[in-house]
Amino acid sequence: MSLEQVEHLRPALSEPSLEEVQNYFSAQDFPREEGEVFYFYYQGLGWRSETGSLLRDWKLAASRWLWNLEH
Repeated sequence: MSLEQVEHLRPALSEPSLEEVQNYFSAQDFPREEGEVFYFYYQGLGWRSETGSLLRDWKLAASRWLWNLEH
């Protein structure tokens, strides 16, 4: 099975709203403004990773973003 075929089998991302992202960042004790930066960054990428793969879990991407801010 090719990578393209596997991609079609994965559930599609439900694109979060700006408010959802800001609330998530706030719940993690980070500024809502940082959530806004994250949101517009990934919106600009079409909710894809830097390598071009579709994001399947925006909260996982957000947790990595937050980890990178701390380290």
